[in-house]
This record gives sequence, structure tokens and C-alpha cells, in this order.
Amino acid sequence: MLSLPPRNTAAQLVPDLTALLDVLFILLVFLLLTAAVKLNMLDVTLPDTGKNTSTPVQQADVQVLSIRLEHNKLQYALEKESFTSLNEAVNALKNSKESLPLYLAVDQQVPSGELVKLLAKLSAEKYKVANILVKSD
Repeated sequence: MLSLPPRNTAAQLVPDLTALLDVLFILLVFLLLTAAVKLNMLDVTLPDTGKNTSTPVQQADVQVLSIRLEHNKLQYALEKESFTSLNEAVNALKNSKESLPLYLAVDQQVPSGELVKLLAKLSAEKYKVANILVKSD
């Protein structure tokens, strides 16, 4: 007859931790997914609709710098005066009434890179707030 090895009684007294580890793992995943993480976001100041019902372009107490693409050439305009380059438009903006809010009216055909160049130029000239007019469809 074959004899069995003697049973180790100490090993049988250890509880099975598999279920406990499963619950702890699920709890850890839940806490990681629901933890409040502060995101690094920029504060965005949305433009007001104006004091009256007219659009900001028609208001007298704002400046509008517009860009449009015509015949594959960019055209800039400040108020009703047109310019052929961005530097001319920004120089005219510096010489005008600086305390008024600035609105940018950009044609949708203008490449986004040109808008970024304009925003960078305005930022370099210490314009902290620029409102962008968007035509809704």
C-alpha cells in the first residue's frame, strides 16, 4: 500500500486571499477613475453680446480688425481702412484708440495659421483680450 505524505497543518490555516485581492483591485481602479484631477486649462473670457441688441461690429465703442482672403491674398482692415500687411494693420491699431475692446473678424477662408500669426502679433503688442467674431450658420 502506498503511503501518503503527512499533511502540513500550518498551510491549511492560511486563508485564501484571492477574493480579497480582487475586491481591492476593483476598489483601486474605481478610486483612480473617480479621483478629482485638476486640469491645466486656460481661462477664457467670452465676449459680451454688447450693451444693445446690435452686433459688436456695429457698436461704436469697439475696434474691429478684420481679415479676409480674396484672390488668394490676405486683406486686413481696421475699422474701414484697409491694409496690405499684418504689420501695417497692427501699427495702425497701436496708433488708434487703445482703450477700446478689440474684436477680430476673420473670414472662414483665411488659413488658421494666419489667425495664429495675428494672435501672436497682438500678444506681442500687449493686447490681452481679443474677441473673435464667429458667424453662425
